Amino acid sequence: MNGHTLNHVGVTVRDVDRSLAFYVDVVGMECYSRRRMQGEWFDVLTHNDGADIDVAMLRLDSFVLQLVQYHAGGGDALALAHHHVGNPHLCINVSDVDAKHRDATERGNLDPTPIVDILGSGIRSFYVHDPDGLPVEFVQATADDRYDRNAPARSSTTSMPASE
Repeated sequence: MNGHTLNHVGVTVRDVDRSLAFYVDVVGMECYSRRRMQGEWFDVLTHNDGADIDVAMLRLDSFVLQLVQYHAGGGDALALAHHHVGNPHLCINVSDVDAKHRDATERGNLDPTPIVDILGSGIRSFYVHDPDGLPVEFVQATADDRYDRNAPARSSTTSMPASE
């Protein structure tokens, strides 16, 4: 252990209120801080003169997500898609993926993918997208969870089977 830990993951959004509603109501996160910021310190830190941002900090267990909306100094929106280089996705553990999928479907605006069994392992998941198109996965693990961060490291070159 080198003493480094993850502090937060930041995502730039078009409308922080809309994104906040998604991450609180759909994902189940808690907003614990919200503030507007600007100043030379931020311009120097980000190499972005004249930035004016609205920041919401959310948490789910030990994970922290920072939502940032630029009111000034923002750039163009990126084309988000799971297969684009550099595109992140969030993966949220749930205890009942079927119930979460029903909830996502009933909301009417999330367009969830079908639930899949990952590599026939019993680990089941599906995707929705946040209001800006960021992929958000909901996954239900098994007792032999390959997503268990406390499990010993292992390597695999198993390919995914073709869709039936």
